[in-house]
This record gives sequence, structure tokens and C-alpha cells, in this order.
Amino acid sequence: MRSQIVRQLRRLHSYRASDPIEEELRGWNYHIPPVKPRRYLGLSMSDVAYRYCETKRDVYLRKVLKVQGEQRTPLLLGQAIHEIVKSVSNEIVKLLSSGYKPWNVLEILFRNNKIVKSICPQQFIKYCEEVYKAYALDLLSDFSDSTSFIPVINEFKVDGTPLGLSSRLSVDAIMQLSLVVEMKVGSVQEFHKLALAGYGMALESALELPIDFGALIYVNGITTTSPEFKIEVFYVSPDLRKEFLDARDEVIDMVSQEKDPGMPVSCSPSCPFLSYCNNKR
Repeated sequence: MRSQIVRQLRRLHSYRASDPIEEELRGWNYHIPPVKPRRYLGLSMSDVAYRYCETKRDVYLRKVLKVQGEQRTPLLLGQAIHEIVKSVSNEIVKLLSSGYKPWNVLEILFRNNKIVKSICPQQFIKYCEEVYKAYALDLLSDFSDSTSFIPVINEFKVDGTPLGLSSRLSVDAIMQLSLVVEMKVGSVQEFHKLALAGYGMALESALELPIDFGALIYVNGITTTSPEFKIEVFYVSPDLRKEFLDARDEVIDMVSQEKDPGMPVSCSPSCPFLSYCNNKR
């Protein structure tokens, strides 16, 4: 995993050199436009960045009408895999720091994987167990292949208030305090990159350090019996930052004006508000 990220980063350095980030788009300039929000609504990153609902009516229902969505299976599986990855990462760092050899760490992890059955939906326990093992092997292979193992800080909390976001944003991981990492379960979506820009600017506002790159780690989801990890690294470019800020302002306007954006042409079967919208047609 680490080697894949490093290889892709090398390719992106030239992009940064040819398209540098203007100072006004850095997160630490949250006191002036365009980073300064029109209003401070405590929006989540999913409120702003994700378009599983094309018109963003899901945000309207949640933020304006205060509708409680349903916990659908894809969401539950995603939450479980995030917890598994967090557990594996923390255990590996703790055991390696205590002097255990990588092969001993692997034995301990494979013996103590009770967390899988406690958090994973029953029908996906086998798949979650495979994710647990595959992710452990991936991280430990990084340690074996490198003289500088990169620790993963899981669910790093950052205050997004200066950007009009939640005070408890949760970044999946940070690598060497310069690259923000998000893990997704399922198919690749173009808008996932917007979250990298949002988290990057939020971290810049909190840490006063530039965050120029982001990585998306995809777990293939429930379409197959064995897990596969796909990694895509991106330059958090000026255009990507502007796109995130435009999306944030769009949501701020919709919520502030309490304007129903209407139904999308088609609805995702995993949408937590599917039953609500169907009943209101």
C-alpha cells in the first residue's frame, strides 16, 4: 500500500509545480473569501462533497426537515470495515512499538479477530474476516519492505468550524502529516475527490501546514467474496479546492433558504431516505 502511494506521488509532483495552489485557497485563510463561508452551519463532509443523491435532497431532508434516515446495509458494511481497518492499524502500531516481530504480530492479530463478529453484519462476516486479514498483511508488508514504516493515524479529529463545517470532522488517516487518506467501500465515484479537498483545507486551518495531496483507498465491497484494495492518489489542486468551496456554498444556500431541491431523476437503492421520498411522491 505504501509503495503504491509513493509511486503515484512521484508522478504528481510535476502537477503541483505547473499548477501551484494560490495562497487564498489555503485553509488557513478561513477569515477571507473564498475559503470563508457565508454562514456557519456545521455541515458534515458528506453534506458537502457527496452526491449519492444528485440534487442533494438528502441533505435538505436531514438538515432542514430533520428526517431520520434508515440504516441500510451498504452503510452498515462501510461503517464495519472502517472500524476493522482502525482496529488493525492501531493494533499493528502498538505491537510493533512493543518490540514484536511482524510475523508475531500477524499471529496475534489472526488469533484475536473477535472485533469482526461484534461489528460486522451477520451476512458479511466471512467477507469482513477476509478484509481484516488482507489489510493486516498489507500494512505489515509495508513494514517489511521499507526502512521507514509510515504510521497511520486513524480517525484523526479536526475542527472544521472555520470553514463552516462540523467541529468534529473525522479524517480516516493522515500519512506523515502531509497526505490525507480516505477509505471507501464500493465503487469509485468522481465526487469522492472533493472530500480530500475539504479535509485537506480543514487540516490546513487547524495545523497551519500545507496539505497538497490526498489518497482514496477503495475496498471493492460486497460484489465478490475476496477483498481487493485499489489506491488512487490525487493532487489537491486549485480547481479541486474551488469545486469543493462551490459545493459547500451551494449547500449553505439551500439550507439557509430552506429550499427543497426536488427529487433526482433516479434514486440510489442504498439511500437512507428512499422510503421517505417514495412515500411522498
